[in-house]
Amino acid sequence: MTIGWDAVADVDWSRLFHAYGAATDTPAQLRALTGEDAAARGHAVDHLWGAVLHQGTPWAVTAPAALVVAGLLADPATGAPIAEGEAPLRATLLHFLGRVAEAGQPELGDDELHAMAFPADVDERAVRAAWDAMLDGDCDCAYDEDCTCDDDPEADSADDEDVPEPDPDLIAKATDAIMARVVVDIRSAAAALLPPVEAAFTDGDPRVRVNAVDAASSLLALPGLRGRRGAVAAKVEQAARRAVHRDERAALVLSLGYLGDKPRGHLADPDPAVRACAALAPTLADDEAATEELLTALRRPAEADRWFTDRPPQIRAHVRFALLDAVLRRVADFERLLPAAVAIAAVTTPACADWDWGRLLAAAFPSPVTRPRRPRASPTPSAPTCARWWPTRSCGTPGAATPGWRSTRSGCRTTATPAAVWPNRRRDRLMATRRPSVTPARRDPS
Repeated sequence: MTIGWDAVADVDWSRLFHAYGAATDTPAQLRALTGEDAAARGHAVDHLWGAVLHQGTPWAVTAPAALVVAGLLADPATGAPIAEGEAPLRATLLHFLGRVAEAGQPELGDDELHAMAFPADVDERAVRAAWDAMLDGDCDCAYDEDCTCDDDPEADSADDEDVPEPDPDLIAKATDAIMARVVVDIRSAAAALLPPVEAAFTDGDPRVRVNAVDAASSLLALPGLRGRRGAVAAKVEQAARRAVHRDERAALVLSLGYLGDKPRGHLADPDPAVRACAALAPTLADDEAATEELLTALRRPAEADRWFTDRPPQIRAHVRFALLDAVLRRVADFERLLPAAVAIAAVTTPACADWDWGRLLAAAFPSPVTRPRRPRASPTPSAPTCARWWPTRSCGTPGAATPGWRSTRSGCRTTATPAAVWPNRRRDRLMATRRPSVTPARRDPS
């Protein structure tokens, strides 16, 4: 498979959709990435993150757009920043490709994904109807100040009066099949995306190099490419040993862990940030020295949050969130967590409930007290509706972080039943991608 514009020469963009409907505007946005208009380049980047890959969710246009973006990496125009003081555009594009790779759902096997994409109990006519409905989705209002899509909502309503209501179960199954096929397309493109990403390992800017390695580690997590991880990990290990600055060395060491390597040697690095990034490696989850390194870092959480000028791309919010996430997966004894918990309590805020203190409360009190609730004139509001779709939210209240915990003393006294306090947190496997030991992108409460 080729990359760049040649790879999409026969693509009918009007038959592809992004988060806001038909992707007819995407080719112009992609061309703007290497244009001379800085404002247009900025809007094009917004289009990538807001429409082509919306909060981690891929769409039919995502794979073709990623192939074009991969072809733009070698363009000299992407070596410059959009605005003074920012990272080169190339670094942003590589970060985008890394998130596209994550949307390829590496935890799903090929057979399982194929069964989801082509279910035996869903007629292809229903899939085509659902596809057409997605093409007619919301317009891309976020990027068009002159949008007139809602000028005559009464007329739209009148047009729909005689349309019979379709079977919601069939719509859901057809939509799931479409989204699974989107993931199939991403996996099909992954092998073509890898070479231009690897070529950026030797870029002159460390921010580009870091994002290139991160993107490669995400691509190599996909089925079909995992066999190449060893060779890439050897290159990354050499680069990490050459790296002079903390930001680059720590990010490269963190990538080693996601490449399946055991960066145990970096636990002896003189820099605590690098040691902690080595300790975050999933392959060191059972290593006592690695766990102790994380606990040591969490005893000074404010200092850990200030470690980096340019945070590793794998850590998308406060550093302490990533450290705590790994520790909670490894340590069951809260007494051992207590010094870190006390230190975190001194620096956290209500908005951080989902990421630190709410999770520590859950660890400290795994079996909430059960007792009848007193009658109330009006029921206590439950967690926001968004709670059912996202395993983490940025609603900024204790109730949003841990259903059942309230933000007032009186609310805390009326403890809910265990089923209400600690419900199973399900997620739509095709709509939200998460990596272990990292925090969701673009949801930093700070």
